[in-house]
This record gives sequence, C-alpha cells and structure tokens, in this order.
Amino acid sequence: MEVTKFHQLCAAYNKAQNNFEEYKKSCHVFSVEIVKELKAYYNIPESQFSLFKINKEKGFELVPSALIHAISLEQDFFWHFGIGLTVCKAPETLPEELILIHLMFRKSEKGSYLVKYAHSKEEFEVKKGDSSSYKVFFDFLFEIIVSSYNEQLQLFVGEKTTRKLGFRK
Repeated sequence: MEVTKFHQLCAAYNKAQNNFEEYKKSCHVFSVEIVKELKAYYNIPESQFSLFKINKEKGFELVPSALIHAISLEQDFFWHFGIGLTVCKAPETLPEELILIHLMFRKSEKGSYLVKYAHSKEEFEVKKGDSSSYKVFFDFLFEIIVSSYNEQLQLFVGEKTTRKLGFRK
C-alpha cells in the first residue's frame, strides 16, 4: 500500500498526540510530587490542605482530592493549580483562615521543572525525585505567606476568612 501525504500527516498527528499524552502524564506525576513534598516540608496535616482549580477568571474552585482535577495547561505553557492551607492560631486548634496559593510549573528543555508562585516572576528549578531541590522554592513561598501576615492589616469576617496571596482588594 502506498504511503500518501495524507497518511504521513496522520502519522505526524498520531506522534504529536502520543508525545503530548506522555508529557501530560509526566507533568501530572510531577504535580503530585510537588504536593507531597510541600506537605512534608511544611508538615501540613491532611485535614488542613485542599486543592483548587484556577478558573478562567483566575478564581479558585475547590476540587476533589485527586490532583488531576486541579491542574490545567494554560496559554502561557505553564500548568496551573491552586492549593489551600487552612491555618489556625496554634496547632491542634480550630481552623480560622484559608490561604489560597496559585502555583505554576513547566518542564524545562533539560528535563527538570521550573516552578513558580503565580504572582512572582521568579522561577525555581526543581529536579523530580530530589526533595532537597524544592527547599529554595518552598522557603520563598513560606516568606511570602509570613510577609502577607506581617505587612497587611488582617480583617476578620466571622470565624473563617480567606487570604488570596497576591490579590489586593
């Protein structure tokens, strides 16, 4: 059977689709690792952690605990998702505030990943499977959260409030 130009186009499409599916799968596995490493580094109790999808208006939509529901590839070629940390005045007390954080990442040409906080231009290189490579990014994120409390007047509305880091009212 003759291989026509149309057959070649179909083969190229098939290859591109397979490559994208493999890329998507590797990025999903990496996003699971980010969450696992973040929870371990900050020692976050499971009950104080939540996942969010970032919608088209940059809003946060709570999703089931499977990360596949939260991550999405956007036009900036970054995968986006949100995390929620429910904090309290002291460990083991009632939750008081939900901190919403918009995270982004992409795979670099070198095979490592570049992660960033959505409201910062700074990217951090992270190597999949290397817990220590997350430290600089997680420390950066920690400082943003602490600074948010140190520099802004906190308005409490009822018992629970939400803090969207990077957003100003």
